[in-house]
Amino acid sequence: MFSTIPQQRLLLYIMLIGLIPIAFAWFSLSSELENNATLKHQIWHIQEQALTREKKQATNMAVRYHFHDANHFYIDKNLETMSLLEPEVESLKGMLNNPNFPEDENIKKRLDQLTGTANNMVFTEGTVQSTPLFQEVTETLVHPVEVNINDLQQILCRIEGISIGTCTPPENRPQLIIIDFKIDKKTVSDKNQVFQLNLKLLKREYL
Repeated sequence: MFSTIPQQRLLLYIMLIGLIPIAFAWFSLSSELENNATLKHQIWHIQEQALTREKKQATNMAVRYHFHDANHFYIDKNLETMSLLEPEVESLKGMLNNPNFPEDENIKKRLDQLTGTANNMVFTEGTVQSTPLFQEVTETLVHPVEVNINDLQQILCRIEGISIGTCTPPENRPQLIIIDFKIDKKTVSDKNQVFQLNLKLLKREYL
């Protein structure tokens, strides 16, 4: 049968047959290289996930350590006890105690408003949510309060735990997150600006 095939064509057939194992080996090698590349990508992805998880866990541990001595009554002690609009209160007292100043019922009414409970920061707690690592609760102002710029600095300093102006934050602060903050300009005088503040916080304590 092979004797009837021209010699050149027979040589071509032999060369093509000889290329089959080479082609098969090349396809096998390409497939193996592709599998290796996929495996390397999967390993890299797993390493990235592990590194991200480690960083997140380290951050969580650092946060837990930072707040591990938090005072459960921090808001009661450091926010609800604040005296607001002190310069205006002192000015009103001075006018009432000055015999040369005409008696004004509006001044007395304003002083009673600022020194009574109407302008005290009072928070009410929502439902406590607990996890194995922490518990958290929303703290909402019962009613808006009037503040000036210095009061705002003091409040934010004590909530955020950072120094603002002359305020240094108290120790043993729990993690406090502002979730609602509304401020409206109320009146403007020659000496100071007065704002109405409404506030809601998330208090998180680590177990």
